[in-house]
Formats: sequence, structure tokens, C-alpha cells
Amino acid sequence: MNSMMPAKIFAVLACMAISATGLQYEPGTPCDFSGLDVEGPINRMIEQLPESEVRRSIASNAKFLGVEFLPLKITGLNKIKRYGAIVPFCVNGTRMIQVDFAQMDGVALTLPWRTCTGKEGDLQLRAKISRFTTLFRVEATELGEVIRLVLEGPTIPGTTGELMIYAHGGGFLLPISMGYVSLVFPAALQEIWNMEFFASFVTSVRGVLA
Repeated sequence: MNSMMPAKIFAVLACMAISATGLQYEPGTPCDFSGLDVEGPINRMIEQLPESEVRRSIASNAKFLGVEFLPLKITGLNKIKRYGAIVPFCVNGTRMIQVDFAQMDGVALTLPWRTCTGKEGDLQLRAKISRFTTLFRVEATELGEVIRLVLEGPTIPGTTGELMIYAHGGGFLLPISMGYVSLVFPAALQEIWNMEFFASFVTSVRGVLA
């Protein structure tokens, strides 16, 4: 694990604690959020998220027992929704917002495969629900107009429910075995989801905000 990750997670938890006390900001200070529209830029960002993204994973282009795995495809990023209210707060005079997001069975991680004999198929990982939190820095004019959002992160998983891996192609035994994997190795599926889905979300958001 990145040595900075515990510190980042602690920073997020600290920001949540501060916001929960109602000490997000003070009107009339350089970090005043009064009259500042942060919902509009966040909503527009979500609307611009791509439907899909192709990324290289650990398994990409790997071969195992004559099976070649192709680049991973993440679909449904445009189905991510904002969850709950945006929480504004300040850090040393810098405007920040905490935003919760959720996806309801709309995102899929698909790993295509093919064999040397020409057979093709894919493995698909889906979560019935996935909620997560991240932080943005808000840059605004003196007139209270948001001119830029910057994804500061980190992106922290909240709730992930009913992770299942599905198989297409490869005969009737493969889907059965994947169902068994979903039940027996939930922690492994959770790690894959956290690593690939959140990395794709961060990349897509930064691309939209660039």
C-alpha cells in the first residue's frame, strides 16, 4: 500500500468530522461559500463522464493455459450519480467540498478473453451498489463564480454490496465456477473492484475537469 494512503484516509476522516460539527466555513471570510454554486459544476461534471473506458490491468495481455486476456473495459461510468448533499469546508483558507457518489448496478468491469482455437468470451464484475466519497478543491472568482474544480482525493470506498463475477462464453461450467468464486472469495473481488473501478473513476473525472 502507498505509504501516503493512511495519511490521506485520515485527512478525509478529519474533514468529515469537521463538516459534521457545522464548522465548514465562516461567512464573510476569504473562504466564504455564501452564494457560491458548487452543485452546478459537480452535476455538469457527472453528465460529461464517459460511457466507457478501456484500461490496462494486471491481467491485460496475459496468457494462462492457452487463454489470452485483453485490456479491461469499464462501462457505465455515465450512470454514476451524486449521493446526498455536498459538504463544503475549508482548509487553511482553501475552499473544499466533500462529495458522495453512488452507482446502482450500472457499472461493469469486463475482461475479454480468447483462446488459440478461436473461442472468445469475457469475465464481468458488477456490484449491485457502490457508494464512495472524494474531495474537490473549489477555485472561484471574487464575485462568487466557480471557475474550476480540482479533484484532490483520495477516493474512499463506502458501501459496496453484492459483488458478483459473471462469465460469458466457455461453456456452461465456467458460469457455475464463477458463481462459486463470487461466494467464496468476496475479499478478492472487493480488492479488484476498488483497484480498477476507482482508478477508472479518478482518470475519467480528471479528464473531464482538465
